[in-house]
Amino acid sequence: MKRLAIDIGNTKTALAIFEGGHLSGQWRIRTQRWTADEFRVLVEALLSSEGFSAPDDVAFACVVPQVRHTVINMCEKWLKLLPVDVSCSTAGIETCYKYPHEIGPDRLANAVAAAMSGKLPAIVADFGTATTYDVIDSGGRYLGGAISPGVGTSAGELFKKAERLNPIDLVFPDHAVGRTTADAIRSGVLFSAVGAADHIIDLISSELDSIPELWATGGWGRALGSKCRHDFKICPELTLLGINEIGRKNREEVY
Repeated sequence: MKRLAIDIGNTKTALAIFEGGHLSGQWRIRTQRWTADEFRVLVEALLSSEGFSAPDDVAFACVVPQVRHTVINMCEKWLKLLPVDVSCSTAGIETCYKYPHEIGPDRLANAVAAAMSGKLPAIVADFGTATTYDVIDSGGRYLGGAISPGVGTSAGELFKKAERLNPIDLVFPDHAVGRTTADAIRSGVLFSAVGAADHIIDLISSELDSIPELWATGGWGRALGSKCRHDFKICPELTLLGINEIGRKNREEVY
Protein backbone atom coordinates (compact mmCIF):
# COMPACT_ATOMS: atom_id res chain seq x y z
CA MET A 1 0.00 0.00 0.00
CA LYS A 2 1.41 3.36 -1.05
CA ARG A 3 -0.30 6.13 0.92
CA LEU A 4 -0.07 9.86 0.44
CA ALA A 5 -0.33 11.74 3.74
CA ILE A 6 -1.12 15.46 3.57
CA ASP A 7 -0.92 17.97 6.42
CA ILE A 8 -2.51 21.26 5.35
CA GLY A 9 -1.75 24.10 7.75
CA ASN A 10 -2.62 27.78 7.57
CA THR A 11 0.82 28.68 6.23
CA LYS A 12 2.53 25.52 4.98
CA THR A 13 1.41 22.18 3.55
CA ALA A 14 3.47 19.02 4.09
CA LEU A 15 3.07 15.91 1.95
CA ALA A 16 4.67 12.49 2.36
CA ILE A 17 4.58 9.10 0.68
CA PHE A 18 4.47 6.04 2.93
CA GLU A 19 5.17 2.58 1.55
CA GLY A 20 4.63 -0.38 3.85
CA GLY A 21 4.48 2.00 6.79
CA HIS A 22 7.85 3.60 5.96
CA LEU A 23 8.25 7.23 4.94
CA SER A 24 9.72 7.19 1.43
CA GLY A 25 9.57 10.85 0.43
CA GLN A 26 8.26 14.18 1.65
CA TRP A 27 7.72 17.74 0.46
CA ARG A 28 6.78 21.10 2.02
CA ILE A 29 5.03 23.86 0.08
CA ARG A 30 3.16 27.07 0.82
CA THR A 31 -0.57 26.62 1.44
CA GLN A 32 -2.78 28.24 -1.21
CA ARG A 33 -6.46 28.14 -2.13
CA TRP A 34 -6.01 25.64 -4.96
CA THR A 35 -8.71 24.20 -7.16
CA ALA A 36 -8.91 20.40 -7.33
CA ASP A 37 -7.28 20.43 -10.77
CA GLU A 38 -4.47 22.73 -9.65
CA PHE A 39 -3.76 20.58 -6.62
CA ARG A 40 -3.69 17.40 -8.71
CA VAL A 41 -1.14 18.92 -11.10
CA LEU A 42 0.99 20.03 -8.15
CA VAL A 43 0.84 16.66 -6.39
CA GLU A 44 1.60 14.73 -9.59
CA ALA A 45 4.60 16.98 -10.26
CA LEU A 46 5.97 16.48 -6.73
CA LEU A 47 5.54 12.71 -6.90
CA SER A 48 7.06 12.34 -10.36
CA SER A 49 10.05 14.50 -9.37
CA GLU A 50 11.05 11.69 -6.99
CA GLY A 51 9.97 8.82 -9.24
CA PHE A 52 6.67 8.01 -7.51
CA SER A 53 3.51 7.02 -9.34
CA ALA A 54 -0.03 7.83 -8.17
CA PRO A 55 -0.77 6.68 -4.60
CA ASP A 56 -3.10 3.83 -3.70
CA ASP A 57 -4.64 5.78 -0.85
CA VAL A 58 -4.73 9.27 0.68
CA ALA A 59 -5.15 10.47 4.26
CA PHE A 60 -5.12 14.13 5.19
CA ALA A 61 -5.50 16.65 7.99
CA CYS A 62 -6.63 20.14 7.05
CA VAL A 63 -7.34 23.28 9.09
CA VAL A 64 -8.38 25.32 6.01
CA PRO A 65 -12.01 24.47 5.13
CA GLN A 66 -11.78 25.52 1.47
CA VAL A 67 -8.72 23.37 0.87
CA ARG A 68 -10.35 20.41 2.63
CA HIS A 69 -12.96 20.27 -0.12
CA THR A 70 -10.22 20.64 -2.73
CA VAL A 71 -8.44 17.51 -1.46
CA ILE A 72 -11.64 15.47 -1.34
CA ASN A 73 -12.64 16.55 -4.86
CA MET A 74 -9.15 15.86 -6.22
CA CYS A 75 -9.08 12.34 -4.80
CA GLU A 76 -12.56 11.50 -6.06
CA LYS A 77 -11.79 12.82 -9.55
CA TRP A 78 -8.21 11.58 -9.94
CA LEU A 79 -7.91 8.47 -7.79
CA LYS A 80 -11.59 7.43 -7.63
CA LEU A 81 -11.47 7.15 -3.85
CA LEU A 82 -12.69 9.00 -0.79
CA PRO A 83 -9.65 10.02 1.26
CA VAL A 84 -9.41 9.48 5.01
CA ASP A 85 -10.20 12.87 6.54
CA VAL A 86 -8.61 13.10 10.01
CA SER A 87 -11.21 14.07 12.61
CA CYS A 88 -12.35 13.04 16.08
CA SER A 89 -14.45 10.31 14.45
CA THR A 90 -11.62 8.82 12.36
CA ALA A 91 -8.57 9.37 14.61
CA GLY A 92 -9.30 6.32 16.76
CA ILE A 93 -8.12 7.90 19.99
CA GLU A 94 -10.24 8.35 23.09
CA THR A 95 -10.60 11.99 24.07
CA CYS A 96 -11.46 13.76 27.29
CA TYR A 97 -12.23 17.03 25.49
CA LYS A 98 -15.59 18.57 26.38
CA TYR A 99 -16.30 19.28 22.69
CA PRO A 100 -14.22 16.74 20.68
CA HIS A 101 -15.26 18.21 17.31
CA GLU A 102 -13.29 21.36 18.21
CA ILE A 103 -9.95 19.53 18.25
CA GLY A 104 -7.84 20.40 15.21
CA PRO A 105 -7.07 17.42 12.96
CA ASP A 106 -3.34 18.17 13.14
CA ARG A 107 -3.53 18.00 16.94
CA LEU A 108 -5.25 14.62 16.75
CA ALA A 109 -2.59 13.36 14.33
CA ASN A 110 0.16 14.54 16.69
CA ALA A 111 -1.49 12.74 19.60
CA VAL A 112 -1.81 9.50 17.61
CA ALA A 113 1.83 9.69 16.53
CA ALA A 114 3.01 10.27 20.10
CA ALA A 115 0.88 7.38 21.37
CA MET A 116 2.43 5.12 18.69
CA SER A 117 5.80 5.46 20.40
CA GLY A 118 4.42 3.61 23.44
CA LYS A 119 6.07 6.03 25.86
CA LEU A 120 3.25 7.65 27.79
CA PRO A 121 2.20 10.07 29.12
CA ALA A 122 3.37 12.46 26.42
CA ILE A 123 3.18 16.12 25.49
CA VAL A 124 3.50 17.27 21.87
CA ALA A 125 4.55 20.88 21.25
CA ASP A 126 3.77 21.89 17.66
CA PHE A 127 5.50 25.19 16.91
CA GLY A 128 3.73 26.53 13.82
CA THR A 129 1.41 29.43 12.94
CA ALA A 130 -0.05 28.68 16.36
CA THR A 131 1.89 26.89 19.07
CA THR A 132 -0.15 23.96 20.35
CA TYR A 133 0.50 21.65 23.27
CA ASP A 134 -1.32 18.32 23.20
CA VAL A 135 -1.40 15.91 26.12
CA ILE A 136 -1.82 12.13 26.04
CA ASP A 137 -2.17 10.36 29.41
CA SER A 138 -0.72 7.06 30.54
CA GLY A 139 -3.76 5.22 29.21
CA GLY A 140 -3.38 6.65 25.70
CA ARG A 141 -6.27 9.10 26.02
CA TYR A 142 -6.16 12.61 24.56
CA LEU A 143 -6.62 14.94 27.53
CA GLY A 144 -6.47 18.36 25.86
CA GLY A 145 -3.76 20.97 25.94
CA ALA A 146 -2.98 24.62 25.30
CA ILE A 147 -2.87 26.98 22.31
CA SER A 148 -0.87 30.20 21.94
CA PRO A 149 0.22 32.43 19.03
CA GLY A 150 3.17 31.04 17.09
CA VAL A 151 6.50 32.81 16.77
CA GLY A 152 5.79 34.21 13.31
CA THR A 153 2.27 35.23 14.29
CA SER A 154 3.46 37.06 17.39
CA ALA A 155 6.20 38.85 15.49
CA GLY A 156 3.81 39.78 12.68
CA GLU A 157 1.40 41.41 15.12
CA LEU A 158 4.28 43.29 16.74
CA PHE A 159 5.41 44.72 13.40
CA LYS A 160 1.82 45.58 12.49
CA LYS A 161 1.02 47.44 15.72
CA ALA A 162 4.39 49.14 16.43
CA GLU A 163 4.98 51.61 13.60
CA ARG A 164 8.70 52.13 14.31
CA LEU A 165 9.51 48.40 14.25
CA ASN A 166 10.21 46.89 10.85
CA PRO A 167 10.02 43.18 9.88
CA ILE A 168 13.29 41.29 10.28
CA ASP A 169 14.58 37.75 9.83
CA LEU A 170 13.93 35.78 12.99
CA VAL A 171 17.13 33.98 13.98
CA PHE A 172 18.41 33.48 17.51
CA PRO A 173 20.84 36.27 18.50
CA ASP A 174 24.13 35.51 20.21
CA HIS A 175 23.12 37.42 23.34
CA ALA A 176 19.92 38.14 25.24
CA VAL A 177 20.86 41.82 25.44
CA GLY A 178 20.28 43.16 21.94
CA ARG A 179 22.68 45.92 20.86
CA THR A 180 20.48 46.84 17.89
CA THR A 181 16.71 47.11 17.59
CA ALA A 182 16.69 44.09 15.28
CA ASP A 183 18.57 41.94 17.80
CA ALA A 184 16.40 43.25 20.63
CA ILE A 185 13.32 42.05 18.73
CA ARG A 186 14.95 38.70 17.99
CA SER A 187 15.85 38.27 21.65
CA GLY A 188 12.43 39.24 22.92
CA VAL A 189 10.39 37.21 20.45
CA LEU A 190 12.49 34.04 20.36
CA PHE A 191 13.72 33.75 23.94
CA SER A 192 10.22 34.59 25.16
CA ALA A 193 8.86 31.71 23.07
CA VAL A 194 11.43 29.34 24.60
CA GLY A 195 10.60 30.52 28.12
CA ALA A 196 6.87 30.18 27.48
CA ALA A 197 7.35 26.62 26.19
CA ASP A 198 9.37 25.59 29.23
CA HIS A 199 6.84 27.15 31.59
CA ILE A 200 3.75 25.56 30.02
CA ILE A 201 5.52 22.16 29.98
CA ASP A 202 6.17 22.57 33.72
CA LEU A 203 2.53 23.42 34.38
CA ILE A 204 1.13 20.57 32.28
CA SER A 205 3.61 18.05 33.68
CA SER A 206 2.52 18.91 37.22
CA GLU A 207 -1.00 17.70 36.33
CA LEU A 208 0.16 14.29 35.07
CA ASP A 209 0.81 11.14 37.08
CA SER A 210 4.36 10.62 35.81
CA ILE A 211 7.12 12.34 33.86
CA PRO A 212 5.94 12.79 30.24
CA GLU A 213 7.76 12.09 26.99
CA LEU A 214 8.19 15.41 25.18
CA TRP A 215 7.89 15.87 21.41
CA ALA A 216 8.58 18.99 19.34
CA THR A 217 7.38 19.40 15.77
CA GLY A 218 6.26 22.15 13.38
CA GLY A 219 8.19 24.74 11.43
CA TRP A 220 9.83 26.15 14.55
CA GLY A 221 10.13 22.79 16.30
CA ARG A 222 13.84 22.28 15.82
CA ALA A 223 14.88 25.89 16.50
CA LEU A 224 12.81 26.29 19.67
CA GLY A 225 12.89 22.72 20.94
CA SER A 226 16.68 22.66 20.91
CA LYS A 227 16.84 25.85 23.01
CA CYS A 228 14.44 24.72 25.74
CA ARG A 229 15.80 23.35 29.02
CA HIS A 230 13.39 20.44 28.66
CA ASP A 231 14.62 17.50 26.61
CA PHE A 232 12.37 17.37 23.55
CA LYS A 233 12.42 14.64 20.94
CA ILE A 234 12.44 16.71 17.76
CA CYS A 235 10.45 15.14 14.93
CA PRO A 236 9.48 17.45 12.02
CA GLU A 237 7.41 14.70 10.36
CA LEU A 238 5.45 13.75 13.50
CA THR A 239 2.09 15.01 12.17
CA LEU A 240 2.56 13.12 8.89
CA LEU A 241 3.33 9.92 10.82
CA GLY A 242 0.09 10.33 12.74
CA ILE A 243 -1.92 11.01 9.58
CA ASN A 244 -0.52 7.89 7.94
CA GLU A 245 -1.35 5.79 11.00
CA ILE A 246 -4.93 7.09 11.06
CA GLY A 247 -5.23 6.31 7.35
CA ARG A 248 -3.92 2.79 7.90
CA LYS A 249 -6.32 2.05 10.75
CA ASN A 250 -9.32 3.32 8.85
CA ARG A 251 -8.57 1.28 5.75
CA GLU A 252 -8.03 -1.84 7.84
CA GLU A 253 -11.47 -1.35 9.38
CA VAL A 254 -13.06 -0.87 5.95
CA TYR A 255 -11.40 -3.73 4.17
